Amino acid sequence: MSSDNKINQLGLLMLITVIFSVIYPGGIYASDKQDMINHPEKYIVIHNYGFYIAARVAIIHHVQIENIPYKNIKVKLYYYLTNTHPGQLVSSTGGILPVTVPPKSNNLYLRGGTTLGAGSNQFDARNIEVLSAIPVTD
Repeated sequence: MSSDNKINQLGLLMLITVIFSVIYPGGIYASDKQDMINHPEKYIVIHNYGFYIAARVAIIHHVQIENIPYKNIKVKLYYYLTNTHPGQLVSSTGGILPVTVPPKSNNLYLRGGTTLGAGSNQFDARNIEVLSAIPVTD
């Protein structure tokens, strides 16, 4: 093999390496970011939360969130009856949790509580579902 061929092959290999290293990581990041936007429920875990009714206002508090960085986390809270037909789903409400969650969070948020719809003293919130969120980027 001539030295010109070796130089051409080495140059081609270097070019492929540069192209691969520039395009491939960007493609992964763009794909992951799009998945984070489309499916925040895969990335946000709500472990626990407190709930009570104050003057027909539903208050959610002490929300424990584990995730990657997000803000404007939109959730849906499901209300179940506590007395006449215990455990029966009666309603749901949605809202945005007013927090920005930093990377690798496993903290409690909204210790003072935040309003999340209306309710009744006969309601119990047993399920919370993440609907959407905005990933925080650098």
